[in-house]
Amino acid sequence: MAEISEYGGWVKPATLALNIPYSRGHIARRCKVLKEHGLLERHEDTAGYRVTDLGKKFLRDELNADDLRDGDE
Repeated sequence: MAEISEYGGWVKPATLALNIPYSRGHIARRCKVLKEHGLLERHEDTAGYRVTDLGKKFLRDELNADDLRDGDE
């Protein structure tokens, strides 16, 4: 998620895959999970993501992982 925040806007998993040692598919799956927890939002028209305000709080250590768990665990 920190890599996405460095772009400051929308970024596609394929773009991230060019710059970090993970496949586009792996990154897309991780983005989906982060979106489900409210840390990322997905662009309406394309598979691009950006960090939400909640995600920014998490990156600044204002939240912890326990604050993000859903009730299914």
